Amino acid sequence: MWICSVECCQNASVRVTGDCFICGRHLCYKHVAPTFHTCPDLDDEKDYYPAYMQADQKEIEMISKKINYAALESHARDLRLGISCHAITLPLDRKTQYEVIGGMNVHIKVQFEDGVTWLARIRRTNATSPPPVVRDYIFRSEIATLRFLEKLNIPSPRIHGYALEGDVGNEVGVGYMFIEELPGTPLCWGDLTHGQTRKIVAQMADMAIEVSKHPMDSIGALHLPSPGTIGPIAREELCDLVNGNLRTLGPFTSMQDYWATYLQSILAQILDRQLYTLHPIDAYLIHRFLLDLVPQVWTAEKEPCYLKHADDKGSHILIDASANITGIIDWEWALFAPASFALNSPKALFHIQDFFAGETALSSSESYFVECLEGEGRADLAKVVREGKQSLFFDFCCAFDGRTDWEGWMGVFKGLRKCVGVDDGLNWDEWKQITLKRYENDDGVKQLLARGALTD
Repeated sequence: MWICSVECCQNASVRVTGDCFICGRHLCYKHVAPTFHTCPDLDDEKDYYPAYMQADQKEIEMISKKINYAALESHARDLRLGISCHAITLPLDRKTQYEVIGGMNVHIKVQFEDGVTWLARIRRTNATSPPPVVRDYIFRSEIATLRFLEKLNIPSPRIHGYALEGDVGNEVGVGYMFIEELPGTPLCWGDLTHGQTRKIVAQMADMAIEVSKHPMDSIGALHLPSPGTIGPIAREELCDLVNGNLRTLGPFTSMQDYWATYLQSILAQILDRQLYTLHPIDAYLIHRFLLDLVPQVWTAEKEPCYLKHADDKGSHILIDASANITGIIDWEWALFAPASFALNSPKALFHIQDFFAGETALSSSESYFVECLEGEGRADLAKVVREGKQSLFFDFCCAFDGRTDWEGWMGVFKGLRKCVGVDDGLNWDEWKQITLKRYENDDGVKQLLARGALTD
């Protein structure tokens, strides 16, 4: 998506692993090599974390300097018809930053004199961020999603206004959206009793049922200025910039269509040295195998589609002291998809160690989730979860970050092969040798082997 930052190099940068948060550069497959790029990595914890924290602090200070707080307050005041307000500047003290600064966004509290509090939600800007045109595309989709959620009985932030960084008349200096500040703290299962855990799971089941009452007709995301219409997926890995023009994928008519298109995009990016440059043949073989599995795992039929939170691992849920869910937040990358994908078990209910070891049984929380759905008369949704491990393993295998968690990738890949009954029981080396033979006539495999990728 980016071009390499090194002067006179016109290669595409490597996605994710070529974006260095520490030095702020986008590097191609040549220049990301340690012989050129000398920033510490995760394997060097002693040097990596101090350098990372320094870069993180520098970014927050840069964002804060860009913001015209008076202009931000003026816009908020106008939206509330003149009620006076005060925007609290971004904290530069690391001890208090965690309250308003996340991995993707920062939040500025805007407090009105009548006691109402809004948040100005601002996308972070660093080497891991997408280009501005992609950032704004995803930003607009999140706004459209929040507007859709206003129709649902799900506690989500109400949006009150927004401006993109490049909008005429935006004097704030950054793009932002004003959203309602919701009460509660992020869910942490370890802090809860057994009864509180079950209470939250039951509420999650109620919300899944609520989502199922609001179908759309295709797979994709909502967008402005037509928030009621499904358009392309709004996620970095399904976007590209070609000669400055944004290219997107979708909308799709079926899950087979979605996965085949997505996987073909990944395979092309591997060959173009934009993905998996450290182990291209391994990644190519896995994704080529996934492509062949698409008709077995996913249907070609057109189905009703439902809203899916893209990062439902638990921190998106806010709760109060009585274990009531007070908010569902962080809706960037949300999409609509059939129930088999959108209404399957949320990641928050996984037994993480078991799942990444390839275990196919439901966790205790997932089992109770199924029980709650059945108790509400939704045996159809309960069946999606009960039979959903195959599609979950498939989803996790696709575009997995094998660089930082190779064992986890191997675990979910083992689980998938067990679920589909293909190559079950083979260890990695056995599977790789069989699969190299299986795809020996595949043009992509030939291209990678000709580069010597087998030894990368």
